[in-house]
Amino acid sequence: MMSQYKTIQVREEGDTLVVNVVGYLNSLLGEEVEKVVRTRLDNGGRRILLNFQGTRMVNSIGISFVIGVVEKVMEWEGRMAFCEVSRINRDLFRVTGLEKYVRSFDTEKEALDYLSGNA
Repeated sequence: MMSQYKTIQVREEGDTLVVNVVGYLNSLLGEEVEKVVRTRLDNGGRRILLNFQGTRMVNSIGISFVIGVVEKVMEWEGRMAFCEVSRINRDLFRVTGLEKYVRSFDTEKEALDYLSGNA
């Protein structure tokens, strides 16, 4: 599946949707992430990986979108993980309480193994 989004790249890895979040995570980027995850859940997908390798900064509106996505995945009883989160963003996720609900991995491979049940 080729991505039709400008600031995120989306691809399938087995039954996991991998969303590469690239750039400044603000309201515009947060909206795109939310839209692609919601579409995936509506279509029956339950495994979501957000890769933050290309994300340097997250503002308060961006973090609220991430929290909303996490809540939506939990509502649908899906599995979600984050990977390649910078130290500053990891601190932000800890302060907002996100790390209590979503595991964060250093590499995409570790996160995919976890989501597929191989970890």
